[in-house]
Amino acid sequence: MLHESDNDMTINITNVPACSAIVRIGRLQHWSGIRHGRWKKICDYVLVMPNDQDSWVVLVEMKKTLSSGKAPEEQLRRSVPVVKYLQSLCETDAGQSMRIVLRHVLLAEKASGRFDKDRTRVTEGVDSMITLYKDIRIKTIVGTSVTAQELIDE
Repeated sequence: MLHESDNDMTINITNVPACSAIVRIGRLQHWSGIRHGRWKKICDYVLVMPNDQDSWVVLVEMKKTLSSGKAPEEQLRRSVPVVKYLQSLCETDAGQSMRIVLRHVLLAEKASGRFDKDRTRVTEGVDSMITLYKDIRIKTIVGTSVTAQELIDE
């Protein structure tokens, strides 16, 4: 269960492999020497799901309702340096490099009019679409329950 207390929102992630890690990075006190601003706005969670060769790393931003603003997309984009930092810590500890496949996901409980017009697929009560924002592909999922596989599929 991913929980966002700011907007009283909970989304259930099902079929998460046992060897996975879910970290709430939105509350990290990263960049403590920098004043508050756009550099500090990062996503809510990172999910790490290893397989035989790679590790799937999913950055997750949660919103109660989709809006037309670009704040959630920017939070996902600005979270990449945090993931790269965590990756370098793991590589240093393991003494070897890791190959990661990065995904960006925006989870929302409710859709806005914009999403309803652009719907590309419906599966088991979950709507999803993929958009390009600057240099990243963002999968937007609307629903209260989603599988781990849906997070990594494009």
